[in-house]
Amino acid sequence: MPVLMTSRPTTSSESKSSALLPQCGNPKCKSGWLRLWRSREVPVFEGKWACSTACVREMIEAAVLRERRDAAIPPATHQHRVPLGLLLLSQGQITQAQLKRALDAQKRAGSGKLGEWLVRQKSTGPEQVVRALAAQWGCPVLSVDAFHAASMAPALPRLLADSFGALPLRVAGRTLLYLAFESRPDPCLALAVERITGLKCEAGLLRDSEFQRANAALLRAVFPRVRLLEASSLRGAAHAMTAMVEERKPIETRLVRVHNYFWMRLWKEKSFAGSKIPLPGAGEVEDMVCAFSTES
Repeated sequence: MPVLMTSRPTTSSESKSSALLPQCGNPKCKSGWLRLWRSREVPVFEGKWACSTACVREMIEAAVLRERRDAAIPPATHQHRVPLGLLLLSQGQITQAQLKRALDAQKRAGSGKLGEWLVRQKSTGPEQVVRALAAQWGCPVLSVDAFHAASMAPALPRLLADSFGALPLRVAGRTLLYLAFESRPDPCLALAVERITGLKCEAGLLRDSEFQRANAALLRAVFPRVRLLEASSLRGAAHAMTAMVEERKPIETRLVRVHNYFWMRLWKEKSFAGSKIPLPGAGEVEDMVCAFSTES
């Protein structure tokens, strides 16, 4: 005679035990109650604890594929931008003859930006050029006031700052980070910095001379330690990232894509406590920057 199996209500002690059991952030985790015998509280990846190396790897692989997929989405339709020379001409900042002379000089030299030639020929000033560029890109003109290189260097890896001409200027109100560029903002990098730091990122432009002086000071500052990697495949990149996370056991890890780079940041200790700005110190975080080909 078959035995009827009846379910019984969960007791309060069982509910409490289930609630206290750490929840692995890997949705494919199969370790179940084995987690009770694991004494690890870290690593944490994107706010979720990973109970094993296998789960770390699966979580990172999923994040790498997410970044790859999201980057493949076609950008919004390009909006026509009025060329800088015509913009300055329409604003009455230069004459037709001055524009033609600068364009001819640029063509003969085969190098240099139009704005640089206009300033060099004294047709207009650097302030007028940067304001026209800001109008062209729909972004603000920023100031180097209150810039402190040592405090701002931890905002992003030196490789990315140098490669994309980005200058983290300051944090306002503990929530807004100003990111300066010399001639055109890079929304991809600005979004990556925003996702890594958790701060709203406002991209804008600086005058050439101000940018160059401040950027030179930034590149002399101490950046977080970084591992550089060139990956031949996305799986290889994920494998290297997993090894680093398992080695460092960070209290938090975040991963973003910046053009043809993956940028992963690891927090080694609780940051921000007692800090004047909501950015970690250079020694409190560690980065991995992984370059990959577009065919990967």
